Amino acid sequence: MSGSWQLEGRGIVVTGGGGHLGRALAVGLAEAGAIVVVGGRRSGPLEEVAEEAVRRGARGRVFSQVADMVSEADVQRLLDRVECEAGAVHGWVNNAYGGPGGLLFDVERKQVEAALGSGVVDVVMATRAAAERMVPRREGSIVNVASMYGMISPQPTTYQAHPQYHNPPAYGAAKAGVIQYTRYAACHLGPRGIRVNSVSPGPFPRDEIRADDGFVAELASRVPLARVAEAHEIVGPVAFLLSPAASFVTGHNLVVDGGWTVW
Repeated sequence: MSGSWQLEGRGIVVTGGGGHLGRALAVGLAEAGAIVVVGGRRSGPLEEVAEEAVRRGARGRVFSQVADMVSEADVQRLLDRVECEAGAVHGWVNNAYGGPGGLLFDVERKQVEAALGSGVVDVVMATRAAAERMVPRREGSIVNVASMYGMISPQPTTYQAHPQYHNPPAYGAAKAGVIQYTRYAACHLGPRGIRVNSVSPGPFPRDEIRADDGFVAELASRVPLARVAEAHEIVGPVAFLLSPAASFVTGHNLVVDGGWTVW
């Protein structure tokens, strides 16, 4: 049983690997033995992730690869890199998101288009590219990072005193699209041996937001576990979906929200 949870030597790409959750995922998956290629638009944060994995004595490795998910050529370079380092593309994590802000009455068309482009279009195109590499081997796992706000709406009162942290409307629309696309891709890729699942994180505030004690307390008051999440707490759910332990799990949206959406 224990072996089925292992990621030893498995080649996995994590997009948006220099960000809050991407960094935790890349290092955590490497600690589980994976050969991880982190993609992002800036080399500095990616190199820091690779160095952090070394400092923490990860069994696997993290390799950095500058990539813009809008560029199909860059996506192919990520796939080439993980095949070079690990021999195959075993897993792909669609974590990158670069949508702008803009609330209900001040959002502009270009902001909505950018959010849907980054949140949905890039995911669809990257999934196709990754699946094409997996099909010949008839094995692979794709995990899309969605959000609890792709399932429910933010409560306006949560952000009343802290409007700067309010999620823009196009963000929720994009993440809802990711959850639905996950189901679609799972149905179409399942017969080819490829599993596609999503995770929907709840309150995982970045460090700069976590420093705002008042807002963090407001978030925590709405969570059945009575606290917000640490970035590393996303690693286990994603690692499970990538591992052979989840060999009969596909089309599923795994909610990692401390219970936020249950009441």
